[in-house]
Amino acid sequence: MILDKDQIKKYIPHREPFLFVDEVVELIPEESITANVTFHEDSFFFEGHFPDNPVVPGVIIVEAMAQAGGVLIYKSFESKLLGLTPALVGINNVKFKAPTFPGDKLRIETILVKSKLNIFKLSAKAFNNDKLVVQADITATIMSN
Repeated sequence: MILDKDQIKKYIPHREPFLFVDEVVELIPEESITANVTFHEDSFFFEGHFPDNPVVPGVIIVEAMAQAGGVLIYKSFESKLLGLTPALVGINNVKFKAPTFPGDKLRIETILVKSKLNIFKLSAKAFNNDKLVVQADITATIMSN
């Protein structure tokens, strides 16, 4: 493991119950990140999505992918970005391939496709046991405080 949950909190502002990235297992600065997320049975969103058939909301998986991308961005450009606020600018080409259920552990693989003037384009995929669950292109920026 490269970063645990406490170390991840140094790089992104998200906190429980909205911090989804559990650990970073691989990180190549300015290139890619691999992170793990486990959706525990007591996660807040299962109560209403759906009471008799709990499924992880797709937007929560996309958020986890964006959080992993945020860690990649901050670790890659730490000296100039740390302490600034991230902002999601766009999500494109999202495809939901399979449902995710309570107890599932997803591996998120995110690639930094392009960075220019504090605009970052990422390509992200989430896998459950090597099966593609969600893919998306994510655009993020960093705002001054």
